[in-house]
Amino acid sequence: MYMTMARISKLSTKGLLLVGLLLFGIVGSVAVARHAGATNLGVAFVRLDRLKASTATGGRVCAKPSVTNLASVEASVQVTFPTGFTVNTTFGNWTVNTSNLDTGQTAWPGINTATAAAGQVVTFPSTDLSSSSLTYCFNFVATTTLTNGTAAADQTGTITTRTSGLATIDSSNYALATISEDTISVTGTVPASFNFAITSCTSGSCNDNFTGNLTPGTIAVTAGKAVTITTNATNGWIAWAKDLNQGLTSANRAATIATAGTVDGSPSTLATGTEGYVLDTDLTTDAAGGGAVVINGEYNYTGTVNGTTGGGGTLSGNFQPIASANGAAAGDVITLIERAAVGGLTKDATDYTDQITIVGAGQF
Repeated sequence: MYMTMARISKLSTKGLLLVGLLLFGIVGSVAVARHAGATNLGVAFVRLDRLKASTATGGRVCAKPSVTNLASVEASVQVTFPTGFTVNTTFGNWTVNTSNLDTGQTAWPGINTATAAAGQVVTFPSTDLSSSSLTYCFNFVATTTLTNGTAAADQTGTITTRTSGLATIDSSNYALATISEDTISVTGTVPASFNFAITSCTSGSCNDNFTGNLTPGTIAVTAGKAVTITTNATNGWIAWAKDLNQGLTSANRAATIATAGTVDGSPSTLATGTEGYVLDTDLTTDAAGGGAVVINGEYNYTGTVNGTTGGGGTLSGNFQPIASANGAAAGDVITLIERAAVGGLTKDATDYTDQITIVGAGQF
């Protein structure tokens, strides 16, 4: 009887072992079948914000689900970073967003702050990636989460999507390169620029003649000369005038119609019948976007101008400022006009002449 029971016990043990082996085989087959069902993602890449070696960086993760496993519902995505990269294991630091994605990229649904970070692997929550024609992307934004390794090519990692039961749906490798420097420094020089032009003047020819004869009953005027200033001088520009004769002179008659007044910051008014000669400066264009143009008070005659009234500033043998601006100019224009009056005793001559030198400079 004892031997019979032992035999039965032995047979029972063998039966249990056989059942266990069968169960293990079934579970193993299921596991193998589940693993075998995982396929490569249609697209998978990680774009780092910096490729410079040993540099803290954020980045972007993108993936396109496979057609094969589209029916599976994603609940998380795991990103495995290459060996040699330093991964911050405080998973709450791995914050994300879906801002500023490229054209053709779709915000990753359900993405949020990481739920785990261990070793090289960071796990993020996800909801279903429902289309195999879309590339889903998200950014991990904190630069304290990942630090690049040493400079090298072909550094590989993995992107894996998983179900709520932690089964792999799709998985693909990706590769990164880190380099010694990823920032290109660009330098350039904008040279100082100053252009000063007097209308219709060529070498040896720059005339501004009176429009009529100088007679005692009128104030004679010239046609005027426009001066255009263009400069990128930060502090603006200044224009000056200097007169050769301080008057209109006639060599034939040894006569001079002298300039009126004195340089005192205020213009002089001419009187018909009394000899006088002045320079008036008018603001024609204060170009937009630059400094404000100011006419120097000495040459800024603002009174009535007609056949019998007019005025302007005293002409000096030294350079006198006639106008200025307090910033760059994109085509400021001032117009210079000479005015003269003569008396009944002014000597007649056809050769009354003068020379006024006009110069300018930018204030850089």
